[in-house]
Amino acid sequence: MTSAPPSFVATPERTQGWESIWAGLDALPIYWRTPELAVVAWAKRLWQAGVRQVLDLGCGLGRHAVMLARAGFAVTASDVSPSGLATCAAWLAREGLSATTVLHEMATLPFPDRFFDGLVGYNVIYHTTVAGMRRILAEIGRVLRPDGRLYVTIIARSDSRVNGYRADVATTKCQEIEPFTFIYQRDAPGDKYLPHHYSDKAELDAFMAGFVVDDTSLMHVEYIDEDGVVQTGAHYHVRARRL
Repeated sequence: MTSAPPSFVATPERTQGWESIWAGLDALPIYWRTPELAVVAWAKRLWQAGVRQVLDLGCGLGRHAVMLARAGFAVTASDVSPSGLATCAAWLAREGLSATTVLHEMATLPFPDRFFDGLVGYNVIYHTTVAGMRRILAEIGRVLRPDGRLYVTIIARSDSRVNGYRADVATTKCQEIEPFTFIYQRDAPGDKYLPHHYSDKAELDAFMAGFVVDDTSLMHVEYIDEDGVVQTGAHYHVRARRL
């Protein structure tokens, strides 16, 4: 069942783009229907450690929520997109699985303190400003129990899209609203109508100061973007625990 806190209103400005991207599970590339192997391995370690109550923050279509529910976790799947959550719920139902789905923004998590044993935020928490990331990570720390496990990815400044953003800033299609935070003003490719903040290692370490970091890796992956251009994506993968 999908629910929303009273303060949340799913305005077009908050959900634009995701509504078309998440229009249908079967029509999307298999990438969006396949859990990341690193998250699957992390989940196995969580299960062995006795973790059961897990939040999939920014679940999208639910590729990780479905995997976690299938593995036996008590899953809460949350997102800003009504279409994403509806598709996630339909996918869970198709698989005969259950999870709680919640509509909300990342900066204010509508959950009690110390509610979750684990939380995964895959390619999601950097869709904001520096101040926004600090707020999101503070909220994550609030809803995790002591020693609760965390897996987040944060986009890195070595990502080749930074050069594309800078080129489009020069043509006023895009704006750099603060250092290394970009948002398209028009003709946004993919999800680029949302802010994207790119971090370096020093900034990442500062963001994670409230957690015990077990492992950090910088992963580069080549892919073809919506214009047919080969790009190199770069993300920090952080596995950590709440103090």
